[in-house]
Amino acid sequence: MSAPLSVLQKAERLQAEARRLNEGEKGEEEARRISERISVLRNELMALQRGLRIARSLMAQPGAGDVDLSGLDTGLAAFTRQCEGGLPPNPAFTRASTAVRKVSDRISHDTLESWRQWTQAQLAALQMARQAMLSLQDQTRAKALLQDLTKTARADVEAAGITLFANAHAELAELLDSAPPPPEGLQTLLDRLASGTFLLLCDITDEEIALLRRVDLDADLEVRRRRT
Repeated sequence: MSAPLSVLQKAERLQAEARRLNEGEKGEEEARRISERISVLRNELMALQRGLRIARSLMAQPGAGDVDLSGLDTGLAAFTRQCEGGLPPNPAFTRASTAVRKVSDRISHDTLESWRQWTQAQLAALQMARQAMLSLQDQTRAKALLQDLTKTARADVEAAGITLFANAHAELAELLDSAPPPPEGLQTLLDRLASGTFLLLCDITDEEIALLRRVDLDADLEVRRRRT
């Protein structure tokens, strides 16, 4: 991005030259025109730089896909030539700003798509069935981490968000890896109990109750008599 920014600096020097050489109302009007066009082009270039930082931050994560970062100087070559000949006309600024915005929009769109795919793959790789085998304290921490991960994955991609997601995912994965594999049928039973549907005691078999007691989860459940 040093080349596009150098183009912008050249245009700004031309703006200063316009102020020096053109005094009076006409010179002020010309300087104001150039200043407005430079401001628009600068904003587009800053947006492109921000998109590049995010894309590169995401691509640095293990398992993340590549984002096409080609065409960064699109539309600026002609603008550079016109800067060499003096103050560029309005259409030159417009064409340069439009070209930069198109590249920036494409990179931002592709980065967001890559972010969605990467976060979903990362979440799917977690051994969440082991959460039930953690201590109550660790279960609480695991639940909070998963909520943070899910929330971040649904948000727009940001450089800080990528780092937060990666760190939280690493902590949760390590926590789950420290737990033993759950007994067969435990996760299915826990999913039933967490479904939101009220279950009667007769809906749970003696074997399932014994399973909950074996992994010390019986203390997490309540049994109440239904009012008649």
